[in-house]
Amino acid sequence: MELSGPLTDGRIAVRPAVPSDAPAFLGYKRRPESQAYVSRTVDTLEQARTLITDCRAEPDSLLCAVELDGRVVGDIGGRRYRPESLGPEPTVWDFYLGYTVDPDCWNRGVASAAVSLLVPALHEAGLRRIVAKTFADNAASIRVLTKNGFRLEATERAAVLGRDGRWLDDCTMAHLP
Repeated sequence: MELSGPLTDGRIAVRPAVPSDAPAFLGYKRRPESQAYVSRTVDTLEQARTLITDCRAEPDSLLCAVELDGRVVGDIGGRRYRPESLGPEPTVWDFYLGYTVDPDCWNRGVASAAVSLLVPALHEAGLRRIVAKTFADNAASIRVLTKNGFRLEATERAAVLGRDGRWLDDCTMAHLP
């Protein structure tokens, strides 16, 4: 998938990720706080490069860098998919959304701003339903999504085994235009 140019609110910018973003991605993605609630971790520069390259090569994926004052401090993106159907093949697409922000920039509205920029652009591009999965323990992410019009649709109790051996409740949140 492609984003038609950078999106900005004057403070935060969201633009397609490029290979030269790999060092910045690695800087925050390898931190334990950033890895607590993600399935795909990044611990080396090569893994950061591969993440960007893989997403750019996959036609249904989108990976964007999030900039604050011209510096990459996060990423946002996901992949589109066809919704399930009991009849004809759907002609619309839905989208799984995910994001990560440098812990040094937490509590500064970066994630909220990035979501508020990207979600309308995704709907304008014809994506019907935007879905974000977050763990119930991740109250900050739930606040970001709720603030941006996502609604909690379901909570799967003890659905995912965490890295620390605890079973985590998995929340499904969705945004419709």
